[in-house]
Amino acid sequence: MNTKRPAAVLFDMDGLLLDTEVTLKRIWQREAALLGFDLDDARYAHLVGVPNVLCEQKLMQWFKDFPLDEFRRNWKAAREEERRTAAIPPKEGALEMVLWLEGQGVPMALATSSSREAVERNREAWPEIFRFAAVVTVEQVERPKPDPDIYHRAGACLGVRAADCVVFEDSNPGMRAAIASGARAIMVPDLAVPEDDVRRGAAAMYPSLSRALLMREEWF
Repeated sequence: MNTKRPAAVLFDMDGLLLDTEVTLKRIWQREAALLGFDLDDARYAHLVGVPNVLCEQKLMQWFKDFPLDEFRRNWKAAREEERRTAAIPPKEGALEMVLWLEGQGVPMALATSSSREAVERNREAWPEIFRFAAVVTVEQVERPKPDPDIYHRAGACLGVRAADCVVFEDSNPGMRAAIASGARAIMVPDLAVPEDDVRRGAAAMYPSLSRALLMREEWF
């Protein structure tokens, strides 16, 4: 692997820095079931790392007469209730990774398929993790992941090329975006099983950010 020091490190958010994906999966599956629809694990796997608007399009394709407006209201209300009762925890090694990179003087940016509102809410809960010089959200790009636009934009915000960066991702769409940007794309899988093209294009794969930090000589 090319171990030239990266010009910057770019991060996804959900499922990589914060353990949001497991909670969201449980809520979506439960709320779909309450409406009489079986959003099973096989189908849900296609929603991981995908912006909500595209996830909703898939639901409408899969299920006849799916009550999208009611589903949207219900899952958002359920998510807010979860947030009121318990903070979403960070993923293993997230804080340590951010602090180590900061100590090395490496610029960092967040590039997420979530909304600016979601980022700000998570920043309030975990300010010690959200120490990024730039944040790019799904509203800021015309083509979301797996298109590489978001990583090109994140690099540009830091004054560097995406191709000179390391990207950490947890999903297949996110990895495809990172690979297509020319970055050294490193996968830390959460809910998603790495697909063949992602395995081929990944610069490395680690079971956690803690492990990635331990093995930093391989990518830094």
